[in-house]
Amino acid sequence: MDGILLNKKIGIIGGGISGLVVGIFLAKEGHKVSIFEKKSLLSETSSKTTKLLHGGLRYLENFHIKEVQNGLNDRYWWLKNFPQHTKKIKILIPFKNIFSLELLKFYIGIKFYSLLAGKKRLGKSNLSIRKVFQDFDLDSDFKGHLSFFDGAMDDELLGRDLIHLAKELKINLYENNEVSNFDIHGNIDNKKFDKVILAVGPWTKILLEKNKIKSLKDIDYIKGSHLVLNKKINSGLMLKGVCKSRYIFALPYKEFTLLGTTEVKVKSPDKPKIDTNEKNYLIDSINQALKDPITMDDIISDYSGVRPLIRSKNNFHKSSRDFFIQQDSNLISIFGGKWTTSPSIARKIATIV
Repeated sequence: MDGILLNKKIGIIGGGISGLVVGIFLAKEGHKVSIFEKKSLLSETSSKTTKLLHGGLRYLENFHIKEVQNGLNDRYWWLKNFPQHTKKIKILIPFKNIFSLELLKFYIGIKFYSLLAGKKRLGKSNLSIRKVFQDFDLDSDFKGHLSFFDGAMDDELLGRDLIHLAKELKINLYENNEVSNFDIHGNIDNKKFDKVILAVGPWTKILLEKNKIKSLKDIDYIKGSHLVLNKKINSGLMLKGVCKSRYIFALPYKEFTLLGTTEVKVKSPDKPKIDTNEKNYLIDSINQALKDPITMDDIISDYSGVRPLIRSKNNFHKSSRDFFIQQDSNLISIFGGKWTTSPSIARKIATIV
């Protein structure tokens, strides 16, 4: 055991979902953890999600099978450990032509999605030729729907529980504390740590280069915007967007409907804001399916966040949502990832700390 520190001093830069969950995992292993966040905990990208805990059904069409399976395992972890603020949700995929190749593709997809979840599946996927869409008055051209189950969360209340847990574990939480300098030797500003973990989401490459550390990955900044509509629903709906290459979700959100998301490549992760084109895209996409269209007057709020996607040779719409860990001596940097898979990120880092 010579030379092995069992209770290391860990400094985490970034108080989003990845930094917070990594900190909780490491604190549970006995490490002394400090988290530095430039604003409030969970206030940036982590608070601007679709509120789903999912493996990513649509990722299967790009054959990201291992990524989906890991996400499904993490989905189960969230629902098991935080049942008070998570739940399973039924999502419908309406169809117009029962003999279409697209319907066959999705039927195979939802069955494979359920198979990958194994004993951790949340319910039985199904095909129905009944014109019953529960909360949605859809166009008469729709002949039925596929259905599958995924996870959903109240990210605000779940976040409060995570912060409370971090405090119980004696994690030092430094909010409104922007880090100016760090290095590969364990230094954060004027503080010394055994390991430093960079968990800043879309700002990872920016901060590495600012501190003259080579980034092994390039990042695409993808803005995702959502609308909150003045309508209460109980189940979800998955529809093809007007661009035909993407799908949008209409999901129950408190007493309202959450409609999203968009995917717009932007130059900077700072201060994302929905634009008129995105609003029109989301409204037009759902109105393709509705008998009575919604209007801008039905929007009660909106929000946008920036997802850090690891750049690939493919169009960013097809890029993996997986994460990558870069190690430089005593510095560990996180690229990519999402709320659902933050436990996988934490488990991976726990093995190398």
